[in-house]
Amino acid sequence: MRILVLDDHIAVGEGTRAILEAELNCHVEVFTEPDTALSNIEREKFDVYLIDYHLSDMDGLEFVEQLLQIHTDAVIIIYTGHKIENYFVKLWSKGVTSFINKTDSRKQLIDSILYAQKGKMIIDRSTFTKILQSNRPIGNSVNTLTEREIEILKFVEVGYTNKAIALDMNLSQRSIEKSLTTIFFKLGVDSRVEAVIKWKELNQV
Repeated sequence: MRILVLDDHIAVGEGTRAILEAELNCHVEVFTEPDTALSNIEREKFDVYLIDYHLSDMDGLEFVEQLLQIHTDAVIIIYTGHKIENYFVKLWSKGVTSFINKTDSRKQLIDSILYAQKGKMIIDRSTFTKILQSNRPIGNSVNTLTEREIEILKFVEVGYTNKAIALDMNLSQRSIEKSLTTIFFKLGVDSRVEAVIKWKELNQV
């Protein structure tokens, strides 16, 4: 496994490298400068990208957007010492796979990486509750849907599978699945059918 760590504090980056290489069968590259990391990513592909959100020259969201232009199916984990609830939905909708706090244990860090490789995320109940409270849609939630999310809903309405939507939109199936998760959250629903019904109802308001 090849892991890229981006953290503008070299001590944190090297400490993370030591933990990962001791616990996993992996090779870790550590970068402190976002531009240098992006230049390297253009030449080399990594299995997992562990990214600090608060960087000195570029915030995590901007870095994620540029990374995904290079590697569209990148497994990205935001590694932060700050609360994630205020920017969770925005990062998730952009393609971030998982999140972990720098204060979490070694085991949580390792488990998060292993789960992220499978497209899964570990998150404790209290953090999840704060995310819901911080990002609860206000008013007509259909207005918060992006053009891409609306396009996906139109495909869902006529019965397209996630795989078929991905092929038609020239995106990965995982991107479609993540977008649907965001759509469900914005509309306050739990399924594709409910999402279409709620979307149509809100469009009539």
